[in-house]
Amino acid sequence: MYSIPTFTKLHQVVVQEIRNPTGLTITSDSDASIRTDGEVSLVEGLYHHQAYILRQLFVQTADEPYLYIHAEELSVPRLGGTRAAGTVKAKSNAQITIEAGTKVTDGKGHFWSVISETVVQPNITTEISVNADQVGASWNFRGTSLLWVSPIAGLSGTAEVISIAGGSDEEELEAWRARMLESKQLGQARDRGSDLERAMKGVPGVDKIYIYKKRRGLGSMDVAITAVGSPPTLPTQALIDAAQIVLDEEAGFWADCRVYSPTEQLLNISAVVKGAGVNYTDVETTIRDYMAELAPVEEYHANTLVTRIMALANVEDVTLTPNSNVQPIVNWMYTYWLRAGTVTVSAAS
Repeated sequence: MYSIPTFTKLHQVVVQEIRNPTGLTITSDSDASIRTDGEVSLVEGLYHHQAYILRQLFVQTADEPYLYIHAEELSVPRLGGTRAAGTVKAKSNAQITIEAGTKVTDGKGHFWSVISETVVQPNITTEISVNADQVGASWNFRGTSLLWVSPIAGLSGTAEVISIAGGSDEEELEAWRARMLESKQLGQARDRGSDLERAMKGVPGVDKIYIYKKRRGLGSMDVAITAVGSPPTLPTQALIDAAQIVLDEEAGFWADCRVYSPTEQLLNISAVVKGAGVNYTDVETTIRDYMAELAPVEEYHANTLVTRIMALANVEDVTLTPNSNVQPIVNWMYTYWLRAGTVTVSAAS
């Protein structure tokens, strides 16, 4: 690595070049020294400019504006954000029609709009699809209910949430840089698992990718995906369709490819906790956080969860149900994903 000379070193070099042919004694307050300072400032600036240019030549060190140039060369565009989508339940005491564009809100500045006109029959719960009004992970909703904005007569003002997820922010700068480096290191090929994973990561909204070759027999290659979220969630059909297009372009020439969604396998968990002054909400949060971390096909380890609960304040002992490991089912038809079902926390008697 070339070392840029310091200002003092450059000053000494220039002063020496003046002194050699002239024999002048150059002091720090002399006219020659002052003029030298001006020249050296310019030279030092040119050195730093060259260092700046050098930094932009490499993906590892380039600043954000120049990463767009590298991205175009490597065909790795930065992923924009995606809109959260999901389903809510509506209930009415009369037959009503909920128009497309009708909104629900959490009361905190987030709004979701009904996708298509839906008829709600009296006293019958109807599922309605909604999309977030804006792009971003903030529109992924983890609560249980939302409020209808200006509900029409007969419609219950509360909409029960089944799930709303899949929203993501613009790709983080370092994550984008890492994808470009991965693309550069892998080179041009389309028949490796790493190539398929790289291509699928280029679909906005895709979180994790799981590749299963020959899942449906010889010549087949299937990819299970999850959607970004906190925690990650099942992909919507729109996301699956977008990923399918990319997969067909990447690997459709050599295999029968299919993108599909894992299947939720709800696991009901109960915890009987012993200890004085235990915060049972913290216990439930610990359980749900552990379940949220599990990836599709990943096993539930009871001992791991017990250890986390025992680390909470005032917990002396805990009895979990189930108290043994649970292995999700994986076969040619399904890729199960353990998710939290009903979580019950109670005090030991």
